[in-house]
Amino acid sequence: MKILKLGQMLGGSNAPSPSGGFKNLYSLAFDGVNDFVTCGDADVFTPNTSGANRGFSLGLWFKTTDASVAGPPPPFGAGSSKFLLGKNNTSLKEYDLQVESNGKISMKFYSQGGGLGQGFGELTTSLALNTGDWTHILYTWDLSNDFSGFKVYVNGTEDASATITAIGSFTGVANKGAALQFAQIEGGVGISNLAASLDEIFIVDDNLSASQAADIYNSATPIDMNTINHLVAWWRNGDTEGPSVFPTITDDSSNSNDGTMTNMDSGDIVTDVP
Repeated sequence: MKILKLGQMLGGSNAPSPSGGFKNLYSLAFDGVNDFVTCGDADVFTPNTSGANRGFSLGLWFKTTDASVAGPPPPFGAGSSKFLLGKNNTSLKEYDLQVESNGKISMKFYSQGGGLGQGFGELTTSLALNTGDWTHILYTWDLSNDFSGFKVYVNGTEDASATITAIGSFTGVANKGAALQFAQIEGGVGISNLAASLDEIFIVDDNLSASQAADIYNSATPIDMNTINHLVAWWRNGDTEGPSVFPTITDDSSNSNDGTMTNMDSGDIVTDVP
């Protein structure tokens, strides 16, 4: 249980910050119509492009009540899911993080572009998480082709009841050139866009441990991700300057793969934060 001091709001802009001067002041609000951020394509976004065989982890804070419209998947229909983020453009599939029509969250890795005859592995949370509260989600993968080491942590704790689905032959993820985007997949404008607030999105070239997941959640208070080894991307979504950074969303890792706010304005950088 989180104990608040008088005048503090849980998840608000005056929420307590970690020690050491680190502050989380801003997040991005997406309208679910045509807002998105594109970070382009970079090798570091793809699992194990370092060749170090450490693993792959991706996490973020999100807040949404959005659930998708049931129907045929894109590009033929409204879609059975909305996308928190993805590196996925039709036949150029690597991975995506989705809010399913039942409010559960799933992450899927596609084998070698996800083409005909290729497989995928998908891990879905046991509970609906589109609750309208700030939630931290972290997916970790040890690169095993049988997905035995694929895990999801919700608010710092492993969801041991999450459901794994593995289909077809899987031989690893390859960079096929799709752009990494937030709140939709590439080419999915008007189909896959998610109405949500997103914050502190990161990618790590490592299979993060349970203790690291708890440390990153930090009792519902974001941390400085530069304390995590093998960080390859970290988008703070407006921090620390606020609306003046529009339209650039800085990658605060050492790789400088900045994102660009698209169909958005400076007012979409908001002070509602975890």
